[in-house]
Amino acid sequence: MFRFFLIILIVGFYVILSLCLFPFYILSKRKLGGIIFKHCSLILLKICGVRCKTEGLENITPGGTYLVASNHQSIADIPLIGAHIPLNMRVLAKKELFAIPVFGQAMWLYDFVAIDRKNRRSAVKSLERAEKKMKYCSYLVFPEGTRSRDGHVGKFKSGALILTENGCKILPVALIGADKILKAGDLNIRSGEVRLKIFPPTQIGENETRQELAERLQKLISDYVESEISLHQ
Repeated sequence: MFRFFLIILIVGFYVILSLCLFPFYILSKRKLGGIIFKHCSLILLKICGVRCKTEGLENITPGGTYLVASNHQSIADIPLIGAHIPLNMRVLAKKELFAIPVFGQAMWLYDFVAIDRKNRRSAVKSLERAEKKMKYCSYLVFPEGTRSRDGHVGKFKSGALILTENGCKILPVALIGADKILKAGDLNIRSGEVRLKIFPPTQIGENETRQELAERLQKLISDYVESEISLHQ
C-alpha cells in the first residue's frame, strides 16, 4: 500500500512538472512529452522493484512512428512499455482518466487521446485526432479493451485499428508477468520480473479487414504468451 501512495506522489510531481515545461513541448517538436513519459515510467518501475527483460528492440526503426498493439495484463503495462520501448510514445486511454483534475489536462496538452468506449462517434473523432498526431509520435493501444485477470490473452477488438487504414505500421508487443506485479482490482504492488517481446512491424494487408487484422495480431501475441506461460510453469 505504501508503494501505491508513493506512486501517486511521483505521478503528481511529473504532472506538475509537465505543466510547467509545456511551453518547451512545442519547441522540442513534441519530443518532450515522450521524454517525460519515459522518465516517469522508469522511476515508477525502479521504486516498485520491477525489472523488465526486453527482446526485439532491433525491430524498431529509430525515429519511426507506430501503433503499438499490446496485450493488457495490468496497469503496470503502461510504464513497462513506456520505459522500455524507445519511441516518442503516447497512449490511447479511456476517457475517465481525462476527468481527473490537473492530470487529465496534462494528458490532453501532451497529446494523449481519450477514447469513449461507450460512444462510437466520439471514439472515431478521437482516433481521427490521433491519426493526425502520428506524424510525430507513436500511440499505445490495448486491443483487448480491458485487463486480463489470468494472464491469458483475450479477444482483440478492431476499433482502434482504424488507424492502420492510412498505412501506419503496427508494432505488436507481448507482455508476460505484468499481472503478477499488480493484479486487476488490487492496490498491493509486488516486485518481480516482466518479459516484454517486440515483434517485427506489420501493416494491414491490401484486402485484409480490420477484424482480420485484429485476429492476426491476437493469434501472434497469444501464441507467444501461451508458449511462455507453459515454458515457465
